[in-house]
Amino acid sequence: MKKIGLFLLLVLINVSLFSQSRIVDSLNAALNKEKTDTGRIILLYNLSNVYQDSQPDSALLLGREAYELAKKIKFLKGESWGLSQMAIAFNNMGNFPKALEYYIEQLKIEEERDRLDNIASIYLNIALVYTDTKDYEKALLYSLRADSIIRVNNIEDLSLYSLLNVGDIYQKANVLDSALGYTKRCYAKAIKAGNDLIIGTALNNLGNIYFKTGDLPQAFNNYKAGLPFLQTAHDINTYTEGLLGLAKVFERNQQHDSAILYGKQSYAIASQNQFMIRALDAGLFLSQVYKKLNIDSAYKYQEILVGLKDSIYSREKIREVQNLTSAEQLRQLEIVRLKKAEKKDRSVKLQLLMIGIAIPIFFLMSVLISRKKVNKKMIEFSGIISILLLFEYITLLLHPFVAEKSNHSPLIEIVVFVAIAAIITPSHHKIEHWLIAKLTQLNYLKYYKPEPEPEMPLPS
Repeated sequence: MKKIGLFLLLVLINVSLFSQSRIVDSLNAALNKEKTDTGRIILLYNLSNVYQDSQPDSALLLGREAYELAKKIKFLKGESWGLSQMAIAFNNMGNFPKALEYYIEQLKIEEERDRLDNIASIYLNIALVYTDTKDYEKALLYSLRADSIIRVNNIEDLSLYSLLNVGDIYQKANVLDSALGYTKRCYAKAIKAGNDLIIGTALNNLGNIYFKTGDLPQAFNNYKAGLPFLQTAHDINTYTEGLLGLAKVFERNQQHDSAILYGKQSYAIASQNQFMIRALDAGLFLSQVYKKLNIDSAYKYQEILVGLKDSIYSREKIREVQNLTSAEQLRQLEIVRLKKAEKKDRSVKLQLLMIGIAIPIFFLMSVLISRKKVNKKMIEFSGIISILLLFEYITLLLHPFVAEKSNHSPLIEIVVFVAIAAIITPSHHKIEHWLIAKLTQLNYLKYYKPEPEPEMPLPS
């Protein structure tokens, strides 16, 4: 039965990989057709999410593209999505400082949006980064911050993850009473919610806690109970941890055959799915068991361990290369972005310069028109356009300055421009009337001045 279960699990993994490939193709096709910026941001986010586990460097670049596009259209939610994907990618590549940097940037946006659920979620993610770096004090700090927000605001969607996270960090920090309390609460809530992934993970974590306290029967029961839920949820990583947990319980009870059986299952599934750390743990366990039993297989597993360590070392090197490559790709994207911004800035300045040159030319044309024999309404129209251009040009020049000083606040901007309009409008009308009058007078004097009456002869 155990072999059949293992076979079915491997089949599910292959089906999952095939399904992932189809999702990627579908999202890419949709992205090529999508015309709206918001739609493209959503698709880039989803595509980045799919790539996170298999190709974090690609996930990073897609997240960056989503972020830049969202920033361009001032779509704060999209900016947050992009930053989240970049942070997750850096965390998956082992670049924890960069992951924290992007999570903190995302946190600023969510604080601006006043989204407490998202703030709590980011705290949980930051806690996971600190957990990966084994800084359990800071991990607990951020986990408990998240837990406080979740409890006070009844954010049920995050409650399970918060309880699970806090319990796991306490377990890793060997604060086992607190670990047990949080994990039991998580398990009870997960049962009510019917969440297989959280149920399985909570049971596995309870197994780890009881194993550390020396309560082997409870550890065994929880490890064993968690496996079907983890298998259903396709959480291969935690599944292999549970198998190794059972193997360790059997070993403590001197049941070496069962210990070796479960240890081998853990090693096989972890190796098959490239979870090298889990494979290393299982290989190390098997090597130690075989040594105790004076079996030649101990030497075989020693060789396997050397190979695994080399593989993990190689993976670390690959991750370093991925980080360097991603940093260079991001640098190139930043160069492209700056070039586009400079090109746009040059274009704006050139347009302003052309308008600035056009205004005096238009004034000159208005004066020239006034010296021709034309309809009075054309002179009036020319004068009005000249003045409108001048005053709109002044507003256009003032806008960037006002926007910068008001920190792009629409309320402050509208108050400032209303005040400017209140000053400019009377002047606008006065200058407009004066100019039209002058131009009309010039035209009239040249073409419509009446002939002077002949002088009367003086009486002789």
